[in-house]
Amino acid sequence: MTQQLRISQFVITYGPGAIIEGAEGPRVIPLPDIGLFKRIPNLNPSDYEVLDQRMTDGLLRGTRIFRLPSNAELGIPEDQYIYSTKPFPLWKLCLNIQGHKGDFYVLYDQPECPVCGNTGGRGREAIRFIKACPDGHMDEVDWYHLAHGSGSSCQHTGWFRWHGGGGSLSGVRIECPRCGSSKFTLGWAYGKEWDCSGRYPERELPYSPPHRPGCGKKAKIIQRQASNLRIPELLTLFSIPPRHTKLHNLLQIGPIFSAIVAKNPSSMKQFKEMLSRLQEKGLISGSTLAEILSSPWPEIRSAIQDVLTPVPRSYHELIMEEFHALVEGSIHGIPPIPGPTPHSPTLIEINPYLVRRFNGAEGKLFRITPVLRLRTVTVQRGYRRDVGSDVIPKLVDVSFPDPVFPQQRWYPGVEFPGEGIFIIFDENDGWNFRIKGETAKIWLDAFNASSYPDYVFRDPSLREELHPLFVWWHTFSHFLIRSIAAESGYSSASIRERVYFEHGDTAARGGVLVYATQPGSEGTLGGLVALTPYFQDILDVIFEQLEVCSGDPLCLEHRFRAGDYNGAACYGCVLLSETSCEHRNMWLDRHVMLENLP
Repeated sequence: MTQQLRISQFVITYGPGAIIEGAEGPRVIPLPDIGLFKRIPNLNPSDYEVLDQRMTDGLLRGTRIFRLPSNAELGIPEDQYIYSTKPFPLWKLCLNIQGHKGDFYVLYDQPECPVCGNTGGRGREAIRFIKACPDGHMDEVDWYHLAHGSGSSCQHTGWFRWHGGGGSLSGVRIECPRCGSSKFTLGWAYGKEWDCSGRYPERELPYSPPHRPGCGKKAKIIQRQASNLRIPELLTLFSIPPRHTKLHNLLQIGPIFSAIVAKNPSSMKQFKEMLSRLQEKGLISGSTLAEILSSPWPEIRSAIQDVLTPVPRSYHELIMEEFHALVEGSIHGIPPIPGPTPHSPTLIEINPYLVRRFNGAEGKLFRITPVLRLRTVTVQRGYRRDVGSDVIPKLVDVSFPDPVFPQQRWYPGVEFPGEGIFIIFDENDGWNFRIKGETAKIWLDAFNASSYPDYVFRDPSLREELHPLFVWWHTFSHFLIRSIAAESGYSSASIRERVYFEHGDTAARGGVLVYATQPGSEGTLGGLVALTPYFQDILDVIFEQLEVCSGDPLCLEHRFRAGDYNGAACYGCVLLSETSCEHRNMWLDRHVMLENLP
């Protein structure tokens, strides 16, 4: 049986350690080296590498990125699976009460019901409950303990009677059919802490026995479909100057980049000889060779120097590179106008003659810049299981070793072309907008003093999300996406955000890029940037929506306090779907905007 997943779903929503609902029950997704590369011979992640030097060298410290291949690329029929999964959880309920000759369900972990022989289909469902700990471990619930407690001499483990149900867990009792013991209810067990087995199901072979080395943390029972069971840790960067053409990407191909580092050719002749040797060895294709050599030597030489230049190593520095490139592009364009047009196609494009300026609620000018073309690279670095109320969840790494060179590791990722709209204040490139008001002061005090767990911030060393100007722009971004959805018919889930914030010695500025990059959804054929001439209407709607929420007065009465993640914000006014918000619907407050109308 197969379960269809889009490439982007594997990275953004699911990934190793996630539970998917298959046609024959829930299954856990193994690491790619187990589920994909051990299954298909001679398949190598380098054949599907996503090239982005800023991501691999800057954030991932040399770990490379691969994307999932499609069935068509592998020549495998669509109704056949290419990525094997592991059944989890194995325990299931047989609901055939009549066949059980008693008023109970049967809880079992065998291929068929041990009482009535039911093998599946109607009358059987996978158990909804599993056990997980903040270190990322996940395992079956200890049903034996719920029936027997500790110290029992009964050896029966294969199946149990399930009494009760409905809407209350406290009404569910697990009974041993051999000794009749029924020690605890499921409601009691749900609120308790349990010893953790240390199991990572995604690191086990599809049909291997469970590996349970033990763990010092305590686990809790949780529903297998709970959103906090697996929170993916994503990193997203845009392709920006100077590494902004397809030529730059081609020069980053492993064998080519290694040869450039070793030889650093000083002429077209040397460069062509170097590439020809790589082609003769089968390390690059003839089409790649031809595409690179179609550019003139001065452009190739410049691109070589670009890819040899070290990239920043922190997320903040890389995002600031994007911000500065977008601000510069809103004035001079990308590629610059006037300027030499690159022969190789660009991965980002801004035409400064299309930039528009529109008024805010109090007359302050917004600079609206259509980004005609952009490329995003998103990597899933790991996940967290946020199952402990007082324990910081650990980041579980999902990288895996190369099948041929184990010292080289890979992360799952995805790249998409798309379009976007970049927005800042026009005056002095946004530096003159001062945040004031009582609410802003409370946020600023939290920015300067309060402690929060590191994992909620983009860069834990800076914690810039607590700054009131960041909160202003993030709240504005959410209203913008909702307004675009209301005014143009876009689904808000098809639009994503990137909030920028720069803090100087005496001033700060911010901006936002909203973009659409998902293939097969709206916004990839110019529909988003086509809204630029009508942005005055969109801004007017934003400041109208800001005033009223269907959750008022309760929503507006909520005031931010240090330790909170939001002020006045709810699903009636500000919050978005999780696919759109880069910050998981945190750092939002209508009060900050209402006290600082532009």
